[in-house]
Formats: sequence, structure tokens, C-alpha cells
Amino acid sequence: MNTEITLAAPSTPAQRLALQAASALRAITDEAKQRNSEQLIALSESATEGQQAEHIRAVVAVTIGQLSADASDVTREHARQWGQWALDVADGVERGQPAEV
Repeated sequence: MNTEITLAAPSTPAQRLALQAASALRAITDEAKQRNSEQLIALSESATEGQQAEHIRAVVAVTIGQLSADASDVTREHARQWGQWALDVADGVERGQPAEV
């Protein structure tokens, strides 16, 4: 997930949850999806469609696995939306479709 966020490490659980929520929300924006697509296009120069799809699915699995057990329903929904978008991109790449938003 490309969130481009640079802050000091949050020190309280509430701060960590707020940061996680902000990151999840930012990840579903068209701009973030475009940046992720551009990164995938760069990856495509050195990887097969199968390798690209596998990489995307691994990123989704790791990202979703990092969600806090205390994440809010909204954060989980934003992460789910991003994950579904990314998995749809992976499926398309595997079928030979270009990575697009």
C-alpha cells in the first residue's frame, strides 16, 4: 500500500489507530491507485504477468495481515476496498490486461 506518510511513530494506541485509519483511507484514493499502477508498470519491465500477480497478492496479504486487531470498522472497510481493487488488478494482469486504475 502506497501511503506516502511520514510522521513520528505514534505513542498511544489511539494515535496508532488514527494513523492506520488515515493510511487506509488514503490508499483508496484515485491518486494512490494511480501511483500503485505506475509502480506495477515499472515492475512489469522485469517480471512476467504471473510474477506480477503473485507480488500483488502477497502485498495484499501482508498489508491486511498488518491491520491492528483493534482497527475500526471504517479502517477495515477501507483496507478491504483497497485489497479488492489490488486483487482485481492482479487478476487482470494475469490475464494480460494492463495495470490501470
